[in-house]
Amino acid sequence: MIRCTRLLCRSHRFSTSTSNLKATITPLYPHTPHYTYSLGLSYASKYSPPFIPPGEKVGQYGFLNQGKANELAQWVGEMMDFPAGRGELKSGEDGGWTQRVREDTRKFGAGEDFFGIQNVGSDLHLALSDGVGGWTDRVDPSLFSQALCYHYTQTAKSFASAEPRDILHKAYKAVLHDKRVVAGGATLVSVRLGEEGDGSFVNLGDSGYVIMNKDQIKYVSKPQTHFFNCPRQLSKIPSDMRQDGMIHDTPDHAEVKNFELEVGDVVILFTDGLSDNLPIEHLPLLSSSLTQLLNSPLNSHLSNSEKDDEYSRLLADILVGYGRMAMTRTGDEEGWKTPFEIEASKKAPKYGFKGGKIDDITVMTAVVSERD
Repeated sequence: MIRCTRLLCRSHRFSTSTSNLKATITPLYPHTPHYTYSLGLSYASKYSPPFIPPGEKVGQYGFLNQGKANELAQWVGEMMDFPAGRGELKSGEDGGWTQRVREDTRKFGAGEDFFGIQNVGSDLHLALSDGVGGWTDRVDPSLFSQALCYHYTQTAKSFASAEPRDILHKAYKAVLHDKRVVAGGATLVSVRLGEEGDGSFVNLGDSGYVIMNKDQIKYVSKPQTHFFNCPRQLSKIPSDMRQDGMIHDTPDHAEVKNFELEVGDVVILFTDGLSDNLPIEHLPLLSSSLTQLLNSPLNSHLSNSEKDDEYSRLLADILVGYGRMAMTRTGDEEGWKTPFEIEASKKAPKYGFKGGKIDDITVMTAVVSERD
């Protein structure tokens, strides 16, 4: 529940590199008169309450839990230090980012999803990846998604080209050569946001993105799949694991789109934990409710830029919460059906799937605004 109390944690605008990750209220680009981006982040593992019994031992995912000190594990820890939206708003605390919320975030993590945030000159790069769960019986699927996001951000820092697909090519090649990743696969969606509002997107698989303005949808990406519930994916398949029928796509299969973004545009990146469970027509309704909250007289003390900061943070959290609520649907309720149930009824009716699909879910948001 969102309380109509004084909203105190004002910013996920970042002006530092990933070696010094702290939320500030400074513009992303303090020396230019151009656009800034207020960021929001929220995520939840499928192996977290209420989807696991009380007291059940939680499986540990990813490089952070391997007990090995290396630059990749350190980077994962730095990404997870970003306040991830959850928790009640309390005076004097950054958006409810209490020690307990921080510990819970570390404990449950993002499951097989992961993300990357990187400033490069006057550009901001966001990347989001969903590890393919089909590898679970052989390897930890989160290792591939974490490594892909890591190499994507590192490549963005050092590579002359700012085009996301070029970065993805080099990042994928780096994962293939990274001995810390034995095998696995993942989807990826990313965007480069420029200081003049230029947005370059690349998407491979069934994660995706939405662009909104004034609580209305301007564009929704289309999922890329081989067949029902099998997305296009980048993969690493050792010779001893290769067999007929294994999926193996390349960055050349990714869809690339370029947009000239405007003040007030909202960019939303998401994994399929959201899109499989949230009907797209619900998104404007949720956005509108949040806009009304922020425009209430109780929040009149907030400047426009502070409202953008709060909107981005809270929207990411609301979408994750709403998506997880939809995961609990049985399909017997009156009214709407989840997108996954609707798609299953068309493409795999013999399985009789109903209700929500329990999955990891990650959402990143960016609100476009002019520098004050």
